[in-house]
Amino acid sequence: MAKSTIAFSALLLACFALFELGSAEHIPQPAPGYDSSLEQCIKNMTEECGIEIFQNIFHKGPEITDSCCGVLLKFSHPCHSELVLAALSTGKFASREVKILQKSTAAWKRCRSIVEGH
Repeated sequence: MAKSTIAFSALLLACFALFELGSAEHIPQPAPGYDSSLEQCIKNMTEECGIEIFQNIFHKGPEITDSCCGVLLKFSHPCHSELVLAALSTGKFASREVKILQKSTAAWKRCRSIVEGH
């Protein structure tokens, strides 16, 4: 398995583990049909910022820091959208899907404004 695939799986599982704190059998695996293009995407994401962004979008985490906004923009909008959709495809967040998509869009716009000064 490629190093980036391992990193993505670890990041996604760490995020679920941090916030769902259930037993190991309840932690979802990466989304079915995980798109290998995410392997390229995750090379631009740090574990720290990945968790911070995940907390903000999928849970009631604090605003994304300016430094992680820079990482998010480097990650790119297509990668951000694809990762959010991959997490949503697990079904774990089905009841909050609309809210999560709204928070994802808001986080991207806020970060772009911070980094690009718009």
